[in-house]
Amino acid sequence: MPTNAEVIERLARKLERACILNDLKECRTLEEYQELTKKYETLCNDDNA
Repeated sequence: MPTNAEVIERLARKLERACILNDLKECRTLEEYQELTKKYETLCNDDNA
């Protein structure tokens, strides 16, 4: 039986992936994709700081 923390982590990962997928689906141009890439690079860099 998973712990509450494990369930929360799993749900958070699913939600994050769904949000990223929605963002990607909204990209219509290369520029939008590049802006989105910069956004997620910044978020990842902030997570590692």
